[in-house]
Amino acid sequence: MRKGHRKPGVHTRIALQQFRKVFLIQVVSLVIIAGVLLLHSLSAAWSSLCGGLIFLLPSYVFVYRALVVQQTKSTPGAVIRQLYTSEIWKMGLSIALFIAVFILIQPLNPFSLFGTYIWLQLTGFIAQLRLNNSFLKL
Repeated sequence: MRKGHRKPGVHTRIALQQFRKVFLIQVVSLVIIAGVLLLHSLSAAWSSLCGGLIFLLPSYVFVYRALVVQQTKSTPGAVIRQLYTSEIWKMGLSIALFIAVFILIQPLNPFSLFGTYIWLQLTGFIAQLRLNNSFLKL
């Protein structure tokens, strides 16, 4: 196997399956929101797509760095370090994408941008709760 890659464990495979389900729900939600906003205006739909991509791309990068690319040493400290660095990359990419959108996209509809971004966060949170049956038993 290549350096830095090894077969994921059971918990990692379950987490990846759950991420794929939530990610698909969020992508479908983004397409529906952008389609509805396209009836309003092209600017609102484009801003909505940008807000959704600003949310989805860093999330995908985080999961890829945290779960797919695993270190050869799986000590608890190495795993925590990998999670923290993945989260830092996620935040940095989110900031860079927000800056790029505000500089490059004109005209921009900030309500569509932030509304879609917040909606996808809420959708992901609710989908995680629904997929994790242990929370439903509380």
